[in-house]
Order: sequence, then structure tokens, then C-alpha cells
Amino acid sequence: MQRVYVRTDDFQLAHRLLKALEFHRIPVLMLSTDEPLPDPSAWWFASPGEIKRLGGRGVPVSIDTVDEQVLVWTMTRAHPMSPKQLVFGLDPGPRPGCACFADGTVLGKTVEEDFPSLFGFMARMVDAMSPDAVLVRVGHGSPMHRDRLINEAIGRGFWVEEVNEYRTSTGTSRHAHGASAVKIGRQAGKPVHEQRDHVPSLGELRNLQRISRQRSKGALTISIEAARRVSRGQLTLEEALIEAGYEAS
Repeated sequence: MQRVYVRTDDFQLAHRLLKALEFHRIPVLMLSTDEPLPDPSAWWFASPGEIKRLGGRGVPVSIDTVDEQVLVWTMTRAHPMSPKQLVFGLDPGPRPGCACFADGTVLGKTVEEDFPSLFGFMARMVDAMSPDAVLVRVGHGSPMHRDRLINEAIGRGFWVEEVNEYRTSTGTSRHAHGASAVKIGRQAGKPVHEQRDHVPSLGELRNLQRISRQRSKGALTISIEAARRVSRGQLTLEEALIEAGYEAS
């Protein structure tokens, strides 16, 4: 793989970029903004302001989304042409797994911390690849999370299919969610054309309360009504905890 460069005077950004690129086994070399690129056609990473000032094949990166932006860049390099169809396989859960395919080729997989991060990643992939069509395949497990994923995907104008997850689950680890997402993305599912009004069960709400106790290290438990609002996507679990008076140290 061709070497890339981190070319920024922001030490914290440089450190995070080096770690992210090395994680993907991409050959990388650090430069200051005063140093010219050894290869003018090479890709390089820096802050948006530095990219605008120096030009070339720069990849603008913000410090809060380094891992995600590097992942998007590595995936788009695997399929440099705009695909006819971009497919996302989603393994539903509080930390959803996501696999991305371009015209049937697996570009990669990730596990995101929450729904906003997931759809932010998907939006960047769509913007970067400019596909003719986007299809989102959602596993049928975890009904509360599944329906939220389906509703959000339809709301963004994507074609959506619900896939039977039978034999797609591979375990409970973080990496297993990404592997399940790959299997979901490879299977044709039942088309879903309308958003759903999911009514969470008492068990789902109690589970959200249990997770709130874990997240707050036993400090508090959110109310059933707050759990219901979280299940509907009206606020995140972190927002519900703050609303209930929790202050993370």
C-alpha cells in the first residue's frame, strides 16, 4: 500500500491520526506543515484549515472523529469508482454493528457507540462514494433498536430491508457485532416501506433502566417514562441520565 502522511502542527491530532492509520496497517510518516511532501500525489491528513492552506490530496480530519474519518477513507480507497449500489448491513443493538458493501464487495465493518455516530458514518460513506442507490439491510433482532434503525434509514430516503438474523449471530463481543453485520448485509430481506410506531415492552424498558444503572455506576436509575422516551429515540440514554441529575466524573 502507498505511504500516506500526517502533516499537521497539532500534536494531539497528529498522535490520534498516527494511531488510527497504524491500526489499519497503513504505512504512514509524520511531517510538519513546513516540510514538502516527498510525493506530491500522495494522500495526507491534517486539520481542515491546514488542508485548505496547503492544498493537494489532503484529507481534512477533525479531532473528535479521527477513527471514523480514517475508516471512511480506507473503505473508499478499496473501491475508488462510484458504485451502482452501496449496501449497509446493520446488526441492531445499543452499539450497532455496520458492514459496508460496494457492488457486492465488502469494504469493511465497524461497531459504533450510538445511533448518531452510526448514521454520521453512513452519511460520510454516501457522500464520499456517491452511489447510484443505497440499500440498508437491518437484522430483525432487538426489536426496539431494529425499529429505530429502520425509521431513521427510511427518514433519510434509503431503501430498507429487514433480514432474518437466523445464523448470523457469532457471539457477544464487540467484534461479533461487526461480523454479524457482514452476514446481514449479504442476505436479501423483506422490503420495508413505512416507518414503524414501535411500542416497547415492559421488559425492554426495564432493560434500559438496568443499563442506566450500569452507565451511572449504580448512582441512579432512569424512570420508566424516561426509558420510554429513549426507546422512541426522543433522547439518548446519556441525555436521560443527565436529565435525571447524573454528573459523570
